[in-house]
Amino acid sequence: MSQSPCRIALVIVVLLLAFTAQAADKGRPPSQVLVEAGWGQPYGDLAQDYTETTLGFGTSDGLELGFRWRYHFSHTFSLSPAFHFMDYRNFKSTDPEIGEYQISASSLRYTLELMIVQGDEKKTVRPFLAFSGGLYRNRVVGYNKNLSEPFDASVNTLGFAGRGGVRLGLFELSAIYSLNRFSTWQYFQTGVEQEYNWDNFSVRAAWIIPFTDGPGK
Repeated sequence: MSQSPCRIALVIVVLLLAFTAQAADKGRPPSQVLVEAGWGQPYGDLAQDYTETTLGFGTSDGLELGFRWRYHFSHTFSLSPAFHFMDYRNFKSTDPEIGEYQISASSLRYTLELMIVQGDEKKTVRPFLAFSGGLYRNRVVGYNKNLSEPFDASVNTLGFAGRGGVRLGLFELSAIYSLNRFSTWQYFQTGVEQEYNWDNFSVRAAWIIPFTDGPGK
């Protein structure tokens, strides 16, 4: 995929951060810092069998870790730049010529999320919906399909996600579906650029770090 859309996405993130830093709505809740952890299930080519398919990676469910800073426009709307790391469980096998080998896949995600929180801000339990987009950096470390050559390759692409969940005081529980689709020739030597599907579903728990001014009630 061309690097231009990725650069545009990064410029948009920088401009939005600059804008929010200048905002001065005294009625808004204070900003929040969150740490997040979750579990992710791969779909598409990520979950397809490595040895029996042309583009499959053979990975399985893995760990997700993240961090975000959230700026509130009001008690309902907020915007947050975030960073997440999705590390899938490796495919492992044995070959008579090279012995044991593995295929590992991971994804770094730099995103901007718009969140809409329902209910009275004084309530402990509040449902929410959120939508995000940004730069996904997808990395594979392993062997080509013919097991003749090891490689370590990364591809940058635009990715998007929808998230729904509930806020419970200083904690958030949510479910997320991420669209992660791109084209590249770097992973498997098929002679042409291939389209890959790295979509995934994940569940996530987040902790709002309680600073002295509270979590933004």
